Amino acid sequence: MDFIAIDFEIANRNYNSACSLGMVFVQDNKIVDQKYFLIKPPTDEMDPSMSDIHRLTRNELNNAPTFDKVWNEISHFFHKDNYIIAHNARFDMNVLKNCLITYNFKIPNFNYICNIPISTRACRGEGIPKSLEARANRFGIIMEQHHNALSDAKAVADIVLKCIKLKRRKSIHTYLSTFSSIPIRSFIDLKHDKTFRGGRRFNRVKVTEIVPEYNNFNKDNPFFDKSIVFTGELESISRVDAMQQVVNIGGIIKSGVSRKTDYVVVGVQDKKIVGATGKSTKERRAEELIKQGFDIQILDETTFINMLNSKVTTI
Repeated sequence: MDFIAIDFEIANRNYNSACSLGMVFVQDNKIVDQKYFLIKPPTDEMDPSMSDIHRLTRNELNNAPTFDKVWNEISHFFHKDNYIIAHNARFDMNVLKNCLITYNFKIPNFNYICNIPISTRACRGEGIPKSLEARANRFGIIMEQHHNALSDAKAVADIVLKCIKLKRRKSIHTYLSTFSSIPIRSFIDLKHDKTFRGGRRFNRVKVTEIVPEYNNFNKDNPFFDKSIVFTGELESISRVDAMQQVVNIGGIIKSGVSRKTDYVVVGVQDKKIVGATGKSTKERRAEELIKQGFDIQILDETTFINMLNSKVTTI
């Protein structure tokens, strides 16, 4: 193979909790095969925020094979002659290494590459965000189902192939030779982490990365041309999806509360983070500005959803 693009999804904060894997195989600059696996994690713990994003549930995973059975089917692909490529590759390599250790497999010796520096070389200076979705949009790639492991792995493969073509290279090998600063790392040397410590993996979305999917805005919606700030996690919809729907109707997403804020949408807060009051700094800031006379409305999730689906301009 020229390379194999992969993507893992996990069930909880433990890196060994792989619950799905997508693999896309590229040979002679063409996608020649693909594989998708549901994986039963070693424990029943499901992080609701992660399940909300990849849409996999415990019931779906109960009858899936455990990682050891999946590895026995795919292990022969992970060797020195195949580059393994993933977007934000350290995450996926941490998942793979922890799963291998959990099931007492020998650590294979192969090289992996992150898609971020690969694609950066083809769009340097354009200010394109690092997220997979943003890079896919830049290269005109339609993602069928973002956060489905196979869909994401295919997007990675398509991006790499677009970069090779754009820079008029013959293969991933000549591309890497041309851009020798792209790191090629040894999996066997990876100093792995056991748990994901960077907060919720899927919340790594900057508000500037969320752009309208179309320009036919709903000017009758109360959020049109209004400044909206989110704090906490929503239960009926993922925060990213909520933000996307707001910008699709012409709303303006902001990361912090200011005097120009119109609405603050408050979801469920983690008291370990925000303290015993259950109020984030964003919510407290909004309350301070309201006391000073600024017209800011604090919305709970139910009110937000009702307004999102409303054509009424006031509440």
